[in-house]
Amino acid sequence: MRLRGLKKKIFLKKGKLRKVVYERLNEPKTATEVAKELNKHRSAVSRVLLRLQEAGLVKCVNPKDDRFRHYVKVYNKRK
Repeated sequence: MRLRGLKKKIFLKKGKLRKVVYERLNEPKTATEVAKELNKHRSAVSRVLLRLQEAGLVKCVNPKDDRFRHYVKVYNKRK
């Protein structure tokens, strides 16, 4: 397994909610949409999305929008 893939796997394992939120992002979604799907509080999901973004695993597709920010998974292409 490549080092990047291993680090990603470990990062997601450290937080149960991280892994579940990451898995739900098969299409662009807001924190509110993910929170409703998981029956979790929106602020908890927002914090997880920010951590995932800092780790380079998700990306906000409309960062200048103050509300309704949509997030997607980041797929690293192999060289």
